[in-house]
Amino acid sequence: MEVTLTDLDPELEQLFEGFLERCGPDGYAVAEDQALPGAPWCVRLAYRLVYDSDVEALEHFVYYPLTSNPTAGKYTRVPASTRRALPVVMLNAGRPLQLRAGSPLRRIIDELDPTAAAGAFDVLRARVTGAAEELAGHDAVAEAVGVALASGGVGACLADTPVGTAQVGFRADDGSAEALLKSLQPTVNLDAAGPLALANHGSTAASMLAVAEAIMLASAPGAVILADDFGDQLDTANAEHLAARLRASAGQLWLSTRRPEVARAFDPEELIRLTRHGGDRAWHRLKRPADRRGIRAMRQLHTQLLPALTCPTVAITEGPHDLVVYGEVDRQRLPGAAPLSAAGVRLIAAGTGQDGGIGEIPVVADLASSLGFRVIALIDRDKAEEQTIKQIETSCDVVVRLPPKTAIEGALLAGADIAKVRTASATLTAFLSQDPAHGVPDAQVVDAVRRSLHKKSLHGPFLDALVEETKTPPPMIVDVLKHVAAAASPLYSGPTVIDIPPISLPGATGSS
Repeated sequence: MEVTLTDLDPELEQLFEGFLERCGPDGYAVAEDQALPGAPWCVRLAYRLVYDSDVEALEHFVYYPLTSNPTAGKYTRVPASTRRALPVVMLNAGRPLQLRAGSPLRRIIDELDPTAAAGAFDVLRARVTGAAEELAGHDAVAEAVGVALASGGVGACLADTPVGTAQVGFRADDGSAEALLKSLQPTVNLDAAGPLALANHGSTAASMLAVAEAIMLASAPGAVILADDFGDQLDTANAEHLAARLRASAGQLWLSTRRPEVARAFDPEELIRLTRHGGDRAWHRLKRPADRRGIRAMRQLHTQLLPALTCPTVAITEGPHDLVVYGEVDRQRLPGAAPLSAAGVRLIAAGTGQDGGIGEIPVVADLASSLGFRVIALIDRDKAEEQTIKQIETSCDVVVRLPPKTAIEGALLAGADIAKVRTASATLTAFLSQDPAHGVPDAQVVDAVRRSLHKKSLHGPFLDALVEETKTPPPMIVDVLKHVAAAASPLYSGPTVIDIPPISLPGATGSS
């Protein structure tokens, strides 16, 4: 793996003297005779990992490609002191507030006042050494050591002269200050429990302090911070807050995450989503909106798409009512059938209110596609214009369509027994002044309930009551979910437009 470092300050140019190359317009090194006049300097660094099968050992190192010849096994390695001089901070899952050499806290200490710190560490070593000597001379300890030495006459055999308790002492590792510092672990007093080891406070506290160390180190001019799986052990608010702080303080921040809260701390065009579909790896980056349609689509980024950040597929419904029905039936199928999440699918809506509707699906679908999602649309066919449907088919990988003249309310009621529909409808009096099916002839019950659900947005309560009566989820909705799960597979080779077959609606008339 090779990187090219550009925009070097004078100190770094001096540090890399002898390994500098001219930088081309594309940011990569070019030969001296091909460089533009006055081209800036850059330096190439490469990382190599080698496995020696004879000794079954791994070796890794950083080297200068300019003066190395990998074919001949010749490498000019980059000294550790040079690597440490680079303003790069690796934020990892290690333990924070460590005093050992090389830790972030130690780097901060050495930058602030290394002489005073060295003096403090020497005092610690002297006091611990003295305490250990005092411990060795304590009667209880000395007596036990004497018993051990006397066992089998070991004390008389260890050296030319007998070894007694006076010749036995204790120290931390090799007795150096660094050995002591490695063994010290931070304690924090957060509440009435008093000072506890940081590990006993849970992962969130430790993660927050680790990020705090990185923020401190990022104060160096041009600091580059690298973080993998950022926010995994942070709560929602602090994940976003600390990501925003890192972004504001670092010269460059390269951060990977599975948390939508972390992504919220960045502008949309700063996000890069990595994907793997059908064995092919790819990256996807959003562009800054250039028109009103793009601005409208970007409103759905934080509310709809970022929560689906780690899902390979999104299934877009027309609005919140559809999302409620499909989502609840998806859960009701358990444990007999796997939910959509098992197929890597996240259900989202094209809008959350007035900004929703079938006309918004192409807008959200285009945004999702630009982020590398596989996109499936779930649409009604009650009022949609043919042009809108064509736009959806163009923007999505697969479109699942309800039967003609069928909306989500009709799909929910399809095939249901009228008596059970009446019973479920009666439970809506908890939210309405009157049962929608009360006094309505059987032939008109489905239409009456459908209109009430659409107008009053009571899809969730009615669905729960209906399933309680029928003991099974609505069959048409289940059929839709099965097709979505199948179409989500990267190996799917079926039709791009799936038409759900109709199921008789007992007593229904007109559009469903």
